[in-house]
Amino acid sequence: MTKARLACVLAVLVLCAGGPLSAAGGDLTLVCGRADVFNPRWDAPLTFAYTGDGKGAIEVSGPFGSFSVPATRSPIEIGEGVTGEAIDGIATVPAVLPALADLEACIDKTRDPADENAGDAFLNARDACLRNLEAGAAPVEAVAQICIGLTPEEDDSSGEDAFVVFKLRYAEASRAPGGKMVLEAFPAQCRLKR
Repeated sequence: MTKARLACVLAVLVLCAGGPLSAAGGDLTLVCGRADVFNPRWDAPLTFAYTGDGKGAIEVSGPFGSFSVPATRSPIEIGEGVTGEAIDGIATVPAVLPALADLEACIDKTRDPADENAGDAFLNARDACLRNLEAGAAPVEAVAQICIGLTPEEDDSSGEDAFVVFKLRYAEASRAPGGKMVLEAFPAQCRLKR
């Protein structure tokens, strides 16, 4: 099980503590009022439109551009007698992000190289730079990883119909910890379009 799918399963466990799903099978459109809760540059709607049953595709549109990710839709066991459903996929896509060289140059200027916790300092500088950097003139090649966990129809306590794990990793090698520059968006206000 991938880390993104595990995160999705855990989120569904928290949000879906009992009952059938609000959109079992078939096509669905999930509209999130905010693409990310932390970065003001991504305070814009983000849409995930899934077509298909067991196998299909997620069409993504919003501040990261428009692209399609092949995906699968399957049940997940959350706990004894409790099942959920996840739609997940991964693909290389053209994403609207700052150029990697610009992001790394900003990180170099922002972080304190003397910081003893270099990994955290790098990631904190990355997040600060993303709040200020403009997207590049052309989309960058990135690996999009998406997992959508649907919540029960009767559980409206969170105010959302789904939980979304959404990561974009620059395809190009990076000086980031682990050699990969990963950006995780935290979509909010996600409701199924009915």
